[in-house]
Amino acid sequence: MVAYSHSRIGTFLQCKQKYKFQYVDRIKVYIETVEIFLGKRVHETLEKLYKDLQFEKLNTKEELIKYFEKIWDKNWHDEITIVKEDYTQENYKSMGRRFISEYYDHYKPFNSWKTLGLETQDLMPLDNDNKFHVRIDRLACDKEGNYYVCDYKTNNQLKAQEELDEDKQLAMYSLWVKKKYPDAKKVKLVWYFLAHDKEMISERSDEQLQELKYATQELIKEIELCEEFPTNITALCNYCQYKDRCPAWKHEVELEQKTEEEFKDDDGLKLVNEIAELEEQKSEHTKKIEELKEKIIKFAQQKGIDVVWGTEKKAAVKEYEKIEYPKTEEFVKLLKDKGIFEEVVALNSAKLKSKFTKKQLDDDILKQILTKQAFTVRLSKR
Repeated sequence: MVAYSHSRIGTFLQCKQKYKFQYVDRIKVYIETVEIFLGKRVHETLEKLYKDLQFEKLNTKEELIKYFEKIWDKNWHDEITIVKEDYTQENYKSMGRRFISEYYDHYKPFNSWKTLGLETQDLMPLDNDNKFHVRIDRLACDKEGNYYVCDYKTNNQLKAQEELDEDKQLAMYSLWVKKKYPDAKKVKLVWYFLAHDKEMISERSDEQLQELKYATQELIKEIELCEEFPTNITALCNYCQYKDRCPAWKHEVELEQKTEEEFKDDDGLKLVNEIAELEEQKSEHTKKIEELKEKIIKFAQQKGIDVVWGTEKKAAVKEYEKIEYPKTEEFVKLLKDKGIFEEVVALNSAKLKSKFTKKQLDDDILKQILTKQAFTVRLSKR
């Protein structure tokens, strides 16, 4: 039995190499960013708010902020990473105070819904003896039979309603709620975007939930069958705990640790710099060559000649009829109707490779295909 979480599945979709490090190789590396730290402290503070309410204790706003500051100072340590260098610990701490203050003013006296669970944890059964990990920030209900799956967001990104209507995490949790609480007439998904003091709600039909469950189970099958784990370079790499061992970033990390002389003497650095310089020259030359070709064509047309002579070489100018054909289904059908489609259309190597990789080709075809190891080198900006 494997317990899959939204985070685990999300890691696979984000970067398969990171998934391999974390869940296949089980390399335990934890880097706590200030954003993660802020989220934890805010969640703990709101958890205290509702936990105390269950015991008929209503904290004042000042008491909650004081509690937030206390657990912030108690848990802060020098290893917490601040990626955005323009901001300090105090900037993030002030954000947390504001989140709690605005939330308190918005929802006091906090008696609209009855709290059923805080940081709720459970495992929901899936196919093939797998489980889906359910962790809800706050589960609540009202007197009309509506249940609320509540999630606190402390980042600065405010999502669009369309994106929330496609959200999978809270939707999967609502499956668990419907099974655990059969009296639930509706299960509403609620996000509190604390940086914007904004509440957003979404809901799923039973049909949508069953489709989501099926899609999730199919994705888990893909994960379990996966044998190749390529890297996926994105802005999220800056927050990845495996960056120093990732094939896409390992060399950069090594360079950062070298002295200035060692840096300049690095063989890989020199090779890339050399090919980059040649590529830049090639690009400039290619552009210049095209410009010169256009001038030669005009010169030949003005003189009424076919060949322009230089000192050691000559340039022949030949007019030809360039063919452009419509890339439409109607044109393809016409070629097939005339029986010449196979003759005039080149073999699509990309589709053939896809079918080969997915093992969708007959054995007779597979026998004709040879494979060999090959590499590509593509330059891009750092």
